[in-house]
Amino acid sequence: MSDCLHCAINDLEGEHVEGGTNDLGEIASKIAESLADLVLLAPEEDRANLLAHVVSSVGQIVLEKSGAFEGTSSATH
Repeated sequence: MSDCLHCAINDLEGEHVEGGTNDLGEIASKIAESLADLVLLAPEEDRANLLAHVVSSVGQIVLEKSGAFEGTSSATH
């Protein structure tokens, strides 16, 4: 497995698409479930802030990668 978690996740996504799972909503739901599990690993008092950070990061990265927003990218690739 790659040292880059982002790359490893993208590789797994690609395998699912190549394997015939072309329902991007289904793939996104599974990734969301993993994010929820990650949030639940945090202490209860930190979960709301972590969840807010996750949602904010997703929005920011989508805007940056789509070219709709120009700024310092937090995206790794």
